[in-house]
Amino acid sequence: MDNRDTQSDLDKAWEHYEKIRDSLNGLYEILNMNLDDGNIFYQCAVDNLEILKETIIDLLKKDYNPTEIKIKLRELEFDMKKTLFFEKKENQK
Repeated sequence: MDNRDTQSDLDKAWEHYEKIRDSLNGLYEILNMNLDDGNIFYQCAVDNLEILKETIIDLLKKDYNPTEIKIKLRELEFDMKKTLFFEKKENQK
């Protein structure tokens, strides 16, 4: 039974990896379609995507406490939602 749980966790981790990879590739494709590669915003966005990719890889290489990671990811999720949805509405008023 333990072997099945381990395999299930591995399958879920692989699915998450594929989602992250596809999202990063999708963002790059959107940038590539909408901005000229000489554009400063294009360069900044690509640099940020590269840093994000490297950070994810570094995070996965380390043996951090999973609970700490979950808390930090929740904080990040909240900050992103707040920035993307709430601050824009407040600025429109």
